[in-house]
Amino acid sequence: MIEISDFVPHAPVEPETVDSYRGRVPDGVIELWQRYGYGTFGQGFFRIIDPRAYELGIGDVLGKVTGEATAVPIMVTGLGDVITWEAPEGVTLIRYRLGDTKGLGYTFETWIKLVEWDGEEELSETYDWDLFPQAVEAHGAPAFDESFVFVPLLSLGGEERVENLRARKTIEAIRTMVEFQGVIEH
Repeated sequence: MIEISDFVPHAPVEPETVDSYRGRVPDGVIELWQRYGYGTFGQGFFRIIDPRAYELGIGDVLGKVTGEATAVPIMVTGLGDVITWEAPEGVTLIRYRLGDTKGLGYTFETWIKLVEWDGEEELSETYDWDLFPQAVEAHGAPAFDESFVFVPLLSLGGEERVENLRARKTIEAIRTMVEFQGVIEH
């Protein structure tokens, strides 16, 4: 059973969503949706999102070009990154702000346990999250459908500073980053 100590609920996951993704995502994701619903955890950094909304909004720019399956968006971060399930590869992090991807593990359960057990150390090392808590302190927490993005984008000469982070609608921010930077293929 997946335990998340600091989960903040936003809304329940619709039964139709659970049914339509059963078999496309691991049982751990289904359990997460049924037990917790949509919401945040990891000090507000991770957002469990509606995969249908994200497939409609950014499905064409998820950049999945290798492997056997498509990328199913299951979470986003407070810095506009997307976490996908990509069978059989596992959990993948697409960091649009940095222009790269990272494999996060072959099983969803192991990935979420690492985040829970290692806390800020894991967030810093794996997700380069260090400016996120500073941005929350300076600007307030972004809304559930928002993430902090650099203005101007790092790829356009922006600087990695708290003063340059702005809360923006996550889907629109990702589309904007892709428009200027291109799709991050993986």
